[in-house]
Amino acid sequence: MIERYRRFFKRRHLPLVVVIVLAGVLVRPAVADTVNVNIDGINDPLLANVRNSLSVAAKHEAPWSAGKIRRLYRLAPNEIKAALAPYGYYNPGIEQTLNEPAGDDDTWQVTFRIDRGPQTKVTALNLGVRGPGDELAEIREALRASKLATGKRLIHSQYTATKNALYTAAYEAGYLDARFSQAAIRVRPDNNTAAIDLVLDTGERYYFGDVTFDQDVLNDDFVRRFVPFKAGEPFDAERLVDLQLILSDTDYFNKIAIQAERGQAEREAPIGDWLFDILYPPDDPLISIGRLQVPVAVTAEPSKPQSYQISGGYGTDTGPRVGLGVKFRHLNKRGHQFRSDLRLSAVQQALQASYDIPIANVAEDKLSFTANVANEDFGDITSINYGIGAVRDTGWSLGRKRAYINLERETYDLGDDVGDRTATLLYPGYTITLQKADDLLNTRKGVSASLDVHGGSESLASSVDFVQAKLTGNAVLPLTSKSRLLLRSQFGAIEVDDFDELPPSQRFFTGGDRTVRGYGYQQISPENQDGDNIGGRYLAVGSVEADYKVYKDYGVAAFFDVGDVANTTSFDLKRGVGIGFRWASPVGQIRLDLAHPLDDEDSDFRIHFSLGPDL
Repeated sequence: MIERYRRFFKRRHLPLVVVIVLAGVLVRPAVADTVNVNIDGINDPLLANVRNSLSVAAKHEAPWSAGKIRRLYRLAPNEIKAALAPYGYYNPGIEQTLNEPAGDDDTWQVTFRIDRGPQTKVTALNLGVRGPGDELAEIREALRASKLATGKRLIHSQYTATKNALYTAAYEAGYLDARFSQAAIRVRPDNNTAAIDLVLDTGERYYFGDVTFDQDVLNDDFVRRFVPFKAGEPFDAERLVDLQLILSDTDYFNKIAIQAERGQAEREAPIGDWLFDILYPPDDPLISIGRLQVPVAVTAEPSKPQSYQISGGYGTDTGPRVGLGVKFRHLNKRGHQFRSDLRLSAVQQALQASYDIPIANVAEDKLSFTANVANEDFGDITSINYGIGAVRDTGWSLGRKRAYINLERETYDLGDDVGDRTATLLYPGYTITLQKADDLLNTRKGVSASLDVHGGSESLASSVDFVQAKLTGNAVLPLTSKSRLLLRSQFGAIEVDDFDELPPSQRFFTGGDRTVRGYGYQQISPENQDGDNIGGRYLAVGSVEADYKVYKDYGVAAFFDVGDVANTTSFDLKRGVGIGFRWASPVGQIRLDLAHPLDDEDSDFRIHFSLGPDL
């Protein structure tokens, strides 16, 4: 037959390639651009799981052939049953239809009508913990929190959650050999029942052994003070992660490797003699035969002796700014460090230095001796300040605490007939800050607050008696998945016997990018006879802002700011409103604002640009 057709086409002089092409066209399978899948009879989460499990409902770039659609359609019943089983439905009823495209339509219609069927109930439950850790509080809590119970519908995720919770509680408590001796779900679809066996054997508990360091930067006795655990405490892998983070944050080391292998555990000598153990039984019975201790070995390579920093930026408050810094990391084996920073901008030129000594909790606490010289503009006053000081900076659960004492000599001109004034201040102070946020750079939810109180006395080498207190608070609250509400406030007060003798560095000013937008930097304050801003005794600032992300990390904002500085508590609040552009950049929030001052007839609007975290 084939030979007959070959001679037929040959006699008519048709090229063989044409024959092949025509045959390909005639037998080319139909393709479909779209498969529309409808599922009736069930709701989420069953509906979502079924749809995600259906091959015929999967997304695809290239068109499917008609044959492939039919094959995937035939797979659907088994896929639906597998998707419903984790929720305890093993005998669903399924009706399905497949309608091919008609006419010019290129869409296949697939419909599934699903009756989820009877629930599979847990009729037998063997849930428990065996071994030395069976009475551990964390393990008992994991058992109490389990949602598995006889008479309830079988839900596989509850079984998995219970299994994970039990193992995690045991492992984090130091039971590194914890294993499930029984872990099974036995389902009988014929009568819709299930039996669960889930039994954890804790095994023996492990403890931290000695911590050794391989490094030559610090004294071993000093570097051990960074370790957040002691030998003999229950082993917890998370504590090793904490140790690595602590050492990384110190800036003493470049590369840190921590080795703590369960296989290297050694059994310590038994604690106490047998008579004492009989009279006073230990909480852990294995203590009498010696506990398993895992040695911890830390290898740390030193960081470079010096680090240098160069920074630059621009803000409408400061204009162009440049920063230069150097840090000497390894002054001695006791962890002392020295750092110096130079900051240059249109409103400030400052050189600062600090000698830092780790104390107490050496990972967080330090004693610093400081020195600085600065030429800085406060409002319309230029000040030259020289100072030295000492600071004890310590951490607490929510932030930082700073106790300090400063000795400063400041020269300034208030624009009156007196000319240059010089003030000498010796004042102690205390600052407490708190900060809690989901992300410190680009915050979705968080709060921060700061309170500073300091003062000086003429009887203690200061040229004026004064006490100053300042409270600052910020909050970021999520409104929707793309919007936030930002709240800011500042309040301050100064008690002073002669305000004219108080230098500008101790006075209050407001206005600018991060206070009252629409007004110039520190241009809200009492004025002298020439109209120059010279600062005041009382401060009040508030701000409400809402922003919305319109595309990825880019958004828009609207805000309302109020604030004033006065020499009495009768404020004449200045108001500013505006809109802005936001970019949640990798280095923090970038803000470009257009603000209108409602109480300044000389200005229609002001542009503000700033960079930094919201808290």
